Amino acid sequence: MRKFLKIFSYFILILAVLGFASIEKIDRTDIKQTEHFKQWKELLRSIKLKETTGDFSVGWAKVNITPLVPGPMAGYGSRKGKEFEAVHDSVFVRVLALKNSQDTVYLLSADMLIIPPNVVEKLKPLLRQQRISLRNVHFSATHTHNSFGGWGNSLTGRLFAGSYDPNVEVELAQKFALAVRKSTQNLVSGSVSYNESVDKEDIRNRLGVVDGKIDSEIRSLFFERIDGSKASLITYGAHSTVLNSKTFQISRDYPGILLDSLESSKLNFGIYLAGAVGSMGPIEKGVDDFDEVKNQAKGVLKHLDFTQKRELQNTLVSEYIQLPMNHPSARISKDYALRPWVFKYLFGDYPTYVKITKIGKTLILGMPCDFSGELMIELDAYAKAQDIDLIITSFNGSYIGYITDDRLYDRGLYESSTMSWYGYQNGAYFSEIVKDLVDKVK
Repeated sequence: MRKFLKIFSYFILILAVLGFASIEKIDRTDIKQTEHFKQWKELLRSIKLKETTGDFSVGWAKVNITPLVPGPMAGYGSRKGKEFEAVHDSVFVRVLALKNSQDTVYLLSADMLIIPPNVVEKLKPLLRQQRISLRNVHFSATHTHNSFGGWGNSLTGRLFAGSYDPNVEVELAQKFALAVRKSTQNLVSGSVSYNESVDKEDIRNRLGVVDGKIDSEIRSLFFERIDGSKASLITYGAHSTVLNSKTFQISRDYPGILLDSLESSKLNFGIYLAGAVGSMGPIEKGVDDFDEVKNQAKGVLKHLDFTQKRELQNTLVSEYIQLPMNHPSARISKDYALRPWVFKYLFGDYPTYVKITKIGKTLILGMPCDFSGELMIELDAYAKAQDIDLIITSFNGSYIGYITDDRLYDRGLYESSTMSWYGYQNGAYFSEIVKDLVDKVK
């Protein structure tokens, strides 16, 4: 009995040491008193944004990234990395290139859950071979939860994207580089316009809270070339989760049908970038999953209006800025979180940045997260007061979880608990970053 008690005591002691080494109390210091907030303000003063001018040329390309053999799916952890059973519709990487006399911006979106940070790392040298700087590439994803996986090289990446295959990472980087290169092979002079539409019928606040807010705007850019060809970049907040976790078919979800419909009627090319999708869900109407996808796409298409577009001046600003961040603090309860070393082991360790793309008076900010549509409402109004049209896109090639309104932090919600990875008051921090950048470019 004594031997058992001794072993049991050692076991308890080991658990206590491991707990102390891996868990810490959440720091609730007011955001304006934190070191990373102060570092951001110092960095902001030193940022020099270069604006270039000159007549626009526009080009575009898409490259098929559909796997040739079955592999794990990405999107829902409940699938546990199970392989897809069929390809319902192919998935692509699309690039829209906008060039003036001094600079070129590449707007890239893939039919994937996110743009994986490790793929961006592999892409960097391929872009350098084309003499393209990463600062000129604006990444986003359609955020379909029914695309392929295999690209997640961390424990959490494996949870959401299945078994890691380094070949998937390499092939993705190569296809991204190919799409970027092809987008400049058909550059034609043209103009760019900004457009807003409102669709309240196909989006909901998915948090189930009584004080939930909805960002119902479809924000888009319209490109018209002198040869008569037309393209559009479309952003919207409704999550691409119409297809549920029991659907084991590769699909672009509703953005795929939306772009297919536009390209068969009004456009020569379309590209969809997930907007401020945090807390925003689709309206699922139909007899089965794919009927719901069709109805969601039809609903958004019905509200998409290109007649109210405003032509933009031929000016470009393109930059990405590495952000000072609080140390990672993935929550395990209301008041406790994993220590940074545990987080980095589970989630990986990549730089966090914001992507700045400004075309005329339209500012597109690429965020490293699922950025909340609730936050977007106030930020859109703030930008409008500065005579700036603001577009926020998610999944910019780094990823830090969800950025939500801070009033939700202690409500035990999935987005603000399980997927809140960087501590207290990140909603206020990123809102401050957006407002500061609006002020910087206005």
